[in-house]
Amino acid sequence: MRLVNEARGPQWFTFDGTLVDFLTSALSGQTTIPQFPRDLLDASPSFTPSHPDLWKPEPIPDQPPADTAAIRAWSLANGYNVPPRGRIPHEVREAWERHNS
Repeated sequence: MRLVNEARGPQWFTFDGTLVDFLTSALSGQTTIPQFPRDLLDASPSFTPSHPDLWKPEPIPDQPPADTAAIRAWSLANGYNVPPRGRIPHEVREAWERHNS
């Protein structure tokens, strides 16, 4: 069952059927819903495609392979908290690269 409520009012319209059946019936004009404007179907449907500005992210520069064991050892010796496995945080990698350049 589909229900349509009158805005700020007590009037309800009920329709027995699926949502697709309801929309098909209402938009084809077979069913009149008192809460909908009378001129709802007077205008021809139209579609205007938008032309959004497409955004492409900057490519991430390739990082050369690094000795992660060396980075972990350096980071622990210099007060950085680095997990024993997994990805090395970006800020730790940058600090290590600044130290070694």
